[in-house]
Amino acid sequence: MTGTILQLVLLVLSGLASASKSSPGDVQSENPTTVQLDVSAELTRLRDMVTELRVELSATQAGLQCSNTQLNKMEAENEALKADLRDVKDRLVISEKEIESLKDAEQPKVAFSVALLDSGFMGPVSIDTNLVYTKVITNVGQAFSNITGFFTAPVRGVYYFRFTTRDSLDSRHMGIVLCKNGEKVMFVEEADNDGLRHYLSSGASLQLEVGDVVNMRLPAGYRIYDDADNHTTFTGFLLFTL
Repeated sequence: MTGTILQLVLLVLSGLASASKSSPGDVQSENPTTVQLDVSAELTRLRDMVTELRVELSATQAGLQCSNTQLNKMEAENEALKADLRDVKDRLVISEKEIESLKDAEQPKVAFSVALLDSGFMGPVSIDTNLVYTKVITNVGQAFSNITGFFTAPVRGVYYFRFTTRDSLDSRHMGIVLCKNGEKVMFVEEADNDGLRHYLSSGASLQLEVGDVVNMRLPAGYRIYDDADNHTTFTGFLLFTL
């Protein structure tokens, strides 16, 4: 902007110099008072132009300063937003961990696996007999009793139960019953006379209310076998709560 002002001043001075070098006839024909007035008027106009340009320059500088201030403010706000975003992300991670912890706390851990006995054959029995699995392999949650042979549901949910048994069949029937609250849910059996070892295995998912009981039963006239190798087992665990 200052360079522009200087160029205007030089342009005027150049014009005045050109006027002073004009022919003697021309000079004599001009009134000295008129020339002086023209120069004074031009200088006044230049001063006004310079003043106006200075005002515009000041306004431009003020506007630039304001823009810089606003830019600095926006950058500060942007940094604050970034910090807030990092804080929100950290809080989100903490919340997710707390939710997972609550889920784990709300979902009880229930699982058991037991075996029948070490003494060999059981049966044939004369009446339906509830089986008492005396050998506890796993009993997380302590929902199975090796005194009664019953599993008692600690929470409302869906549970999975599986059982396996063995016998040596020689014109005998091998069978076993899965019961819920004393009622038969599933009965599986096998008959053969080859005298070889045979296994039965099955399972079911059951929806249970708190306090419902599940157990295995040996029907009248049937026989099963177990020993230290745990051929006859009963297993169950909670799939999910309801």
